[in-house]
Amino acid sequence: MNESPARQLSTGASLADQAYAALRADITDGRFSPGQRVTERALASQLGVSPTPVREAIARLEHERLLERDRRTLTVASPTVDRLRQLVRIEAVLRGTAARFASMHASDSELAEISRVHQRARRVKKKGRPIDDVAGELLALTREFHDKVDDASHNSMLVDMIATATAFDWALRFRAARTLGPRYPAQEGLREHGDIVAALRARDDEQAERLMVAHTLRAGEELLAFADADDGDTGQTSADNASRNRR
Repeated sequence: MNESPARQLSTGASLADQAYAALRADITDGRFSPGQRVTERALASQLGVSPTPVREAIARLEHERLLERDRRTLTVASPTVDRLRQLVRIEAVLRGTAARFASMHASDSELAEISRVHQRARRVKKKGRPIDDVAGELLALTREFHDKVDDASHNSMLVDMIATATAFDWALRFRAARTLGPRYPAQEGLREHGDIVAALRARDDEQAERLMVAHTLRAGEELLAFADADDGDTGQTSADNASRNRR
C-alpha cells in the first residue's frame, strides 16, 4: 500500500463517517490502485484512529463494492470492462434523472455557475502545454461540470448513487485523454455540455434528461472502446499519475 502521511480526523461527524469519506476518496481519486491489498490496521494508522471506525467504514465500502474481501484478504475492487459497461448504463440513467431534476429545481445562480464551468472548459489552453496538464485540467472541469449538475438536482440520494456508479472511471479517463491526445473526443463532449446547459437554462426537463443520457452513453462507449483496445486494463498502473494531475 502506498505510504502517505497520517491525517488527523476532526470532531463533528462521527469518526466512522470521516474514515469512510477519506477512504472512499482515496479509492475514487486513484490514491489506492484497483486490486491493491489493504489492511484494517494500516488504514487505521494512516488515518490516525483506532480500528473501530475504520472497520465500520470498510463495511460500508464493501457494501458499495469499492472494497472486496476474499476470505481474509481485503483489496480495492478491480472492475472488469464488462462491469464498467454496466456501470456506464446505470450512470446514464442516474445522470439523466439528475439533469431533469436540476432543470426543475436549480436556482438561477446554480445554473449560471454550471454555465461558467462549461465556459472555463471551452477556454482551456492546449497549445505548447504537456498533454498530462491539458488532460488533467479538462477532466477536472468535466468532473466539476457534472458534479454541479448533480448537486443542482437537490437530491442527495441521487448524488450518492452517481458517485458509486462512477467510482472507478477517473484513472481510465485520464489515461485515455493522455494516450489519445488530440484524438481524445473532448470537443464533442464540450459541444454536448453546451446543449445540456441550454436545456437546463430553458427549464426543459425532458430535453435536459434526454441530452444527458445520450452524452453519458456516448462518452462511456468511447471510453469502453479505449479500455477494450487497451486489453481491458482499467487504469491500475496509471492511478498515481491520475491522482497527481488532478486539479
